[in-house]
Amino acid sequence: MTDATNEFFDELDRRGHEPMLKRLSATLRWDIVDRDRTEHRLVRIVHGDIRVTVSDEPADCVIIAERAVCNDVITGRTSALAALLRGAAAVEGDRDLMVLAQRLFPRRRAAAAGRGHLPEEGALDG
Repeated sequence: MTDATNEFFDELDRRGHEPMLKRLSATLRWDIVDRDRTEHRLVRIVHGDIRVTVSDEPADCVIIAERAVCNDVITGRTSALAALLRGAAAVEGDRDLMVLAQRLFPRRRAAAAGRGHLPEEGALDG
């Protein structure tokens, strides 16, 4: 089944490197709830180099949300922070990594129009 969430993680793994995260080495796991099952995507970042695997191993930051919420965040219909504030998503572990993870999401027209917010390059680095 192809949706925005699966496409995002597939593209992220193909991308392989994100220059805006060159100072970061961490693991983030998305626990994507889909009815009665949970799909796990582990994103390992080593100085900007990115690898995505299907794994439920421990991570520095775990983001938990229903698939529809993940799709909304990835497509720019809402921000990760807004989803967190309204209780549609939860974060375990290092919350600062959740903010940095927004740099992985595609830039959408909503963000460019000021309806969303992406940190400026370098604003959250070291």
